[in-house]
Amino acid sequence: MLFRTTSQTNTNQAIRFVSNFNSNITKYQRQISSGVRLEKASDDPVAFRQVTTLSTQLQHLQSDVLAVNDTEAKLNMSVLNMQQSHDILIQAKSLAQQGVQANTPSARNAIAIEVESLLENMKDIASSQLGGSYLYSGVRADQPPYDFGDPEVEGGPLVANYQGASESSYAYIGTRVAIETFYAGDEVFENGDRGEMLVYGETGAKNGAGTDSMVGRANLLVSHTLTTFDGSSGVSPGASSADGDTVIGPSGDNQITVVDTSGTGTSGTVQLNSGAIVPWTNADVDLQVVDSDGRHIFLDMSSVIPGFTGTDGLTADGTISVDGGNTSLAIDFSASQTIIDSTSGGQAHIDTQQITRPGTDYLEFPGTANAFQVLHELAQDLRNNRDMSNADYGSALDRRIGDLDEIADHILVTMGRQSASLQSLEELEYRIEDLELEVETQLSNVKSTNIPETVLRLQNEQSLLEFTYSVTAQITSTSLLSFLR
Repeated sequence: MLFRTTSQTNTNQAIRFVSNFNSNITKYQRQISSGVRLEKASDDPVAFRQVTTLSTQLQHLQSDVLAVNDTEAKLNMSVLNMQQSHDILIQAKSLAQQGVQANTPSARNAIAIEVESLLENMKDIASSQLGGSYLYSGVRADQPPYDFGDPEVEGGPLVANYQGASESSYAYIGTRVAIETFYAGDEVFENGDRGEMLVYGETGAKNGAGTDSMVGRANLLVSHTLTTFDGSSGVSPGASSADGDTVIGPSGDNQITVVDTSGTGTSGTVQLNSGAIVPWTNADVDLQVVDSDGRHIFLDMSSVIPGFTGTDGLTADGTISVDGGNTSLAIDFSASQTIIDSTSGGQAHIDTQQITRPGTDYLEFPGTANAFQVLHELAQDLRNNRDMSNADYGSALDRRIGDLDEIADHILVTMGRQSASLQSLEELEYRIEDLELEVETQLSNVKSTNIPETVLRLQNEQSLLEFTYSVTAQITSTSLLSFLR
């Protein structure tokens, strides 16, 4: 079957060619003006897939840069906080050294006020936030790290309970790099190296065997409860004995020597241990007798057995308490009694074998007080709230200086870890920026317009368009002779 080429056919073909050439000319002009070669997948499927891969990689690298910058901001602020915390502890140490030399209560009180100001600054640092997140609550960055309050009992530690998480929070950069950002406060502001309990006082209590869990410091209240006698002399406790006796000890440790000089139980002498000899009559129902150590008991001499001359053993019971008397434990005069603080749940082990008198001893638990509690203890010791002698006062301040040194060193370790992380982040940022530049270069090479090549193509399309116009004009221009043929 033969097809006839008509003028309409030529016209349609010319229109199609002109349209294609104009479309290509427009495309190449747009590529030259925008600098972008690939506008849609059909432009170059292979190159477009490569562009998609490189663009995704570039987005990941840009996200990594943002993560690095965010992590650097957190660590830079934390390092600054650690430096300020260290400065506070060093300043507190200097004040403690001044306190050793201070001779008047007013001078010591003035130094204590300065220490309390440093304590408030330390609390502010511990509660630092960045972007609404607490820096020292670990993974619980939405809540304050510490709950602060006054001591729950007299002589007890400052309430500074850590309520954050024990696990630190990490920032993840890429798929393999994890940087510690939000540190756990109990790791930063607490030393954690517990030492043996220290006991200071005159009751005779000692450190017992066992693992203690109380922290900071506490008052050990030793109280007399009851004095009883073997009964051989007929002497009984006086009216003031329960609250007034200052002798504590198991049976066999103490005794009274009674001499009935009248022979009828109406008068004589009595002596406590190796103390002064005291005359008595059967009218004495609350007679005070003192031993050579200054301890005393109250006696009822109204029922002395007539003619008695000799010794009568006594047992003086007592109790111990570490929570201000809220709860107490009967003294059993053993090598290790476990006593529990009802306010904190902590426990301590007391050797009660050598307790001889009531009073208040002072317990310290080295290495358990955090930075806030050490500063509070320093202020309390400067005010000498425990009525210590000058020697004990100086020793207490020396211990506080030691505590400050340990915590300051611990904070320096934390600051060193954070500084090392910052150095690693800086190196990582440089590597990411280099990779970002390389990917951008590759993406530009694939996606951007090759100007010389595109200009040549544009010129070629323009030449073909002009040629099409010329040929079409010749074909459609029919002469009279050609028409008559």
